[in-house]
Amino acid sequence: MTLADLVGRARCLLIDFDGPVCAVFAGHPAATVAAHLHGIIRAELAEAVPPQLGAQNTDPLQILRQVADLGDDALTRTLADACRDAEVTAVATATPASGADDVIRAAHESGRRVVIVSNNAAAAIEAYLRSHDLTRHVHAIAARHDGMDPRLLKPHPYLVTQGITAAHAQPANTAFIGDSVSDIEAGQAAGIATIGYANKPGKHQRLRDAGADTVIDTMHEVVTAVHNVATSPAT
Repeated sequence: MTLADLVGRARCLLIDFDGPVCAVFAGHPAATVAAHLHGIIRAELAEAVPPQLGAQNTDPLQILRQVADLGDDALTRTLADACRDAEVTAVATATPASGADDVIRAAHESGRRVVIVSNNAAAAIEAYLRSHDLTRHVHAIAARHDGMDPRLLKPHPYLVTQGITAAHAQPANTAFIGDSVSDIEAGQAAGIATIGYANKPGKHQRLRDAGADTVIDTMHEVVTAVHNVATSPAT
């Protein structure tokens, strides 16, 4: 299916945050956040730190999931709060993805409902949208929230389903733009069309292999597709 076909029938456009909208950790590296989380884990677990939580893991969200798998609810909450606060700090220096703001504005102005669907903290996304004057163009945010089980993060379809529900949309009229295999898998599990955003070398094939309905190299392609289809989305 072509991008024009997907955008043309979409009444609701779900967009992942870190990647398609901005590079969250551009100015506040993920490795720095991960080191802080590892410090919390060592302080709480002392000599009982499991091997899978070794300091070589620099992905904050993967660390959060691994801690959740331990079944230590108190540590999971502490780590989730620390990760949220770090992301709020990081978005102040996040680098916008080229064309992302235009996608959000163009989709909204064409009558589509835009929902940000992300494993990142809702508080961080809200802060970014406010600082870039995008809040009024976004219908809803379906993202990691306080008290949420990290095991419900994508590729689990929970957040995607939440986004569809928040937009009062139907899966058949919804498309999801994401830059990771987990985004594609979550979209597929929720029964919606997926648009892979290959923003780094090697991603194009990985997203294709994961089953993305189409793959784009820039967000500007979506802007063009929105402008080229009818002003009102297909019914």
